Amino acid sequence: MNSWKLLFGAANQTNRATSTAECVGALLTLVMILAYVPAASALQYPTGFVFRPVPNPLSPANTTYPIVAMAQPAVGVPFWDDRFGTIKTRVTQTDGINSRHEYSRFDPFNCDHSMIQLLSSEGGFKIYRTTTMPYNKASQLVRTITEIEEPRWDRENPRLIWGLQEFSIVTLDVVSGVRTVIKDFTRDPVTSPIIAAHPVYHITTREEGEPSLDRRYWALMLQGDERANYEPLYIFCWDRRNDTVVGMCPVASNDRAIDWVGMSASGAYVLIGGDSSNTGTLTGLVMANRQLTQFHRIGFATGHSDIGVDTDGKDVVVMQNDRTDYIDLIPVDWNTKPILEPGGSYAGTGLVRLVQLYYDNTSSRGFQCGVHISCNFPGWAVISTHIAPGVKEQNWLDRCIVLAELNRSRPRVYYLAKVHNTSQEEPRAYWEETHATITNDGRKVVWASNWGLNIGQEQMTLIQLTMPDYWYRYKTAARCWPGYR
Repeated sequence: MNSWKLLFGAANQTNRATSTAECVGALLTLVMILAYVPAASALQYPTGFVFRPVPNPLSPANTTYPIVAMAQPAVGVPFWDDRFGTIKTRVTQTDGINSRHEYSRFDPFNCDHSMIQLLSSEGGFKIYRTTTMPYNKASQLVRTITEIEEPRWDRENPRLIWGLQEFSIVTLDVVSGVRTVIKDFTRDPVTSPIIAAHPVYHITTREEGEPSLDRRYWALMLQGDERANYEPLYIFCWDRRNDTVVGMCPVASNDRAIDWVGMSASGAYVLIGGDSSNTGTLTGLVMANRQLTQFHRIGFATGHSDIGVDTDGKDVVVMQNDRTDYIDLIPVDWNTKPILEPGGSYAGTGLVRLVQLYYDNTSSRGFQCGVHISCNFPGWAVISTHIAPGVKEQNWLDRCIVLAELNRSRPRVYYLAKVHNTSQEEPRAYWEETHATITNDGRKVVWASNWGLNIGQEQMTLIQLTMPDYWYRYKTAARCWPGYR
């Protein structure tokens, strides 16, 4: 272990010149350690390990760490991130999209990490046990879910998944197969007559929204069928505790470009991911009260984002701002002001800049990647990148996954890992995008990777970063919002 500390302690000194002799010595040390360690699963973080901070995440001029080429790792064999010293493992075997998770917003693991939810190329999702790696081998398959939409794990019961089915909220015990209808909106006195009178075919968040963390409040859309061009016709808010539809809002024809709807983490607000092309009250990213009688725009448009909780326990959205090319912490607050003009000022808006996305194609430091955001763990956001084939790294954020602290007065950003992944853009291979997500308990970060192989064929695998014990245990104990579970 002391040898590991010496090896990676030296690597963490970013401005230190390294001689040939030092490089050779480090390699010899590595060979000796590999010979000594009886199994790769013995990798552990050295005592005193800390994440490497980004000196100034609002600048394009941070030190770059170009990716170091390496062969695709074997499944189940942990390895060091060659730039940032974190421990990574390839945990699924390559099997098209059957080997990857759904999206950056959602934790694919159940609450005790004994099972994982992965996509199915036949449609729906597959639930696997995580007893051994690869996770996605046939002997570990628990269940295939095809009839339930938007399945999400319960935060306390490791066997339970919540989801939507036609006009109902349901739960499914993935082991026994028992499905329970939590709420059938065709029997509710408010929603039933609306469903009967309009060409709608199901309830949805449009796949990206979530209920409040305690699952008391739900924001949902009644989506029109082919007769209504599949547009959202109504948005409503349901209080599970009191079994009451507390708010119902018809969606005007000029407001139907909506990417998603959901609740803020606390359940105090409805969030509506409207498009900037809307011309009514649902233009851009909008917050509303649960009664859906008050609406307030907090973002020009709806970019890649996630709903989170900041270090003060307050509701926020972390989102890519296409007016300014920053990733912003957006307070879910009636006093938040959106930036509507390109390059507009942050003064007086309440928005907090977390990371600059330096999109400048004339600069040698120009950012070359797309991004996704995950805020599952309170107080933090994971930002991941995906890059097209043949595009060279330039910016410090290129091919990186970073961790941003959601502290409004002093946001900090840390490097987590380099991304061995390449995403074809034309014709688009969507499932090749990285979509890193942090687990609800902060213990792991996972993302999709093709390791730069078979680009465009969506032959993916899942990479898992194990977070240091001290980090997630300390942060778990320090959770500031008592309603979080």
